Amino acid sequence: MRGGFLGVAVATAVAAVFTLLLNAAVFRGSTTEAQQAAFTVFWYGALIVSFGVFLPLEQVVSRAASEGRLRGATVVRPALVLLVVAVGGVLLASPLLGNDAGTRTWVVVALVTLSGISALQYAARGLALGRGRMGPYAAALAADAVLRGLAATLVTVLVFQPPAWLFAVFVLASALLAHVGLLLVLRRQSAGVTAASIAGPVAGGAAGTPMTRAALTLLGASVAGQLLLNAGPIAVGLEPGKEAVIAAYGAAFTLARAPLFVVVPAQAVLVPPLTRMVAEGRLHELRVRMAQFSAAVVLVAAVGAGVGGLLARPAMDLFTKGQLQVPPGLMALMVGGCLVHAGLVVGTQALVATGKERAVLTCWIAGLVVAAAWIAVAQLGFGVTASWGVAGGFTAGSAAAWLLSVLVLVQRPHPRP
Repeated sequence: MRGGFLGVAVATAVAAVFTLLLNAAVFRGSTTEAQQAAFTVFWYGALIVSFGVFLPLEQVVSRAASEGRLRGATVVRPALVLLVVAVGGVLLASPLLGNDAGTRTWVVVALVTLSGISALQYAARGLALGRGRMGPYAAALAADAVLRGLAATLVTVLVFQPPAWLFAVFVLASALLAHVGLLLVLRRQSAGVTAASIAGPVAGGAAGTPMTRAALTLLGASVAGQLLLNAGPIAVGLEPGKEAVIAAYGAAFTLARAPLFVVVPAQAVLVPPLTRMVAEGRLHELRVRMAQFSAAVVLVAAVGAGVGGLLARPAMDLFTKGQLQVPPGLMALMVGGCLVHAGLVVGTQALVATGKERAVLTCWIAGLVVAAAWIAVAQLGFGVTASWGVAGGFTAGSAAAWLLSVLVLVQRPHPRP
C-alpha cells in the first residue's frame, strides 16, 4: 500500500508539471489576450465543476467499494444527481462566463460536456481507490494531464493564434480517454474475481439512495472549497474590456497555485491513513502532528510569499514569454494565500478522518463569507482594483477557514458531567 501511495504522489507531481505545461502553451504561444482571458474563465470554471461537484462521487464510491457493498447500478443514481447539479449550476452562472456571447456559448457547452465526463471520471477513480488499485489510479491521473499538456504544446507549434476552445477540447478529450482506459483496466483486473461488483444487479438502484445522500452531504463543502479557490479569476473577468488584466491574473494565479496542483488531486488519498490513526486510538498523535503541520504552514507561507514577490517578474516572463506581468506584491499575496490554502485542504481532510464532517462545511462557508466581505470592503469601500481585491479575499478567506479547522481539530472534547 505504501508503494501505491508513492505512485500517486509521483503521478500528482507529473500531473502538476503537465498542467503547468498546458497553461504555458496558452500564455506563451501566439494566442491573443482575448483568447487567453477566455481560456482562463473556462479553466477555472472547469476546476469548480470537476473537483467541486464530482469529488464527493469519488469519495462515496471509494468508501462503498472498500466496504464491498458497491454494485454497478448503485453508482448511477448519485452520478446522475450530481450531473444535474453541475449542469444547472453552469446554466445559472452562464452570464458570468465571458464578456461576449461567443465566448459564453462555447464555455457553457464545454462545461456541460465536462460535467458528463466528470461523472465517469470520478466514479472510475473512486472505484480504483476503493479496490486498492493505486497503480491504475495514478496512471489515469498522470495520463490525463500528460495528454492535454502535450496536445496543447503541439498545437501552439502548428497553429498560429489557436482559439481558446481548442485547448478546452484537449482538456475534455484527455479526461475522457484517460478514465475510459482506467475503467477498462479495472474491468480486466477484476474479471472472474469480482464480476458481480462490476455488472451488479439491476435492483441495486435502491441501494444507491444512501450513496446519493452521502454525496449530497459532502457536496456543500466541496463546492464551497472550489469556489473559494477558483472563483477569483472568473470574478476578475467580470470587468468588461480588461482582457489583459484577466489574462495576467490567470497566468499569475496558475503559477502561484502550483503546490495545489499536487495537494488538491491527492486529497482523497489523505483520508485513509488519517482515518487509520483515529481507528488505532492515536487521536492525540494526530492532533499533535496537525499542530506541528500548522506551524510549518505559517513559516512556509511567509517564506513562499517573499520568494514569490522576488521572482514575480522573471517567473511571469518565462511563463508568458514576457507578454504579461503582475506587481510583485500581488504575486506574493497569491503565493502566500495558496500555501495557506494547501494547509486548509490537509486540515479539512483531517476533520473528515475524525468524523467532523459538519465542521468541514462550516470551515469552507466561513472562508467564503470572509473572502466575499473582504472583496466588497476592499473594492467598494477603498476602491481597490479587482485583482488586488480578489487576491486579498482569497488569502483572507483561506486563512480564516484554515485557522477555524485547526481550532476545531486540536480542541479536546469536554467530559460529560
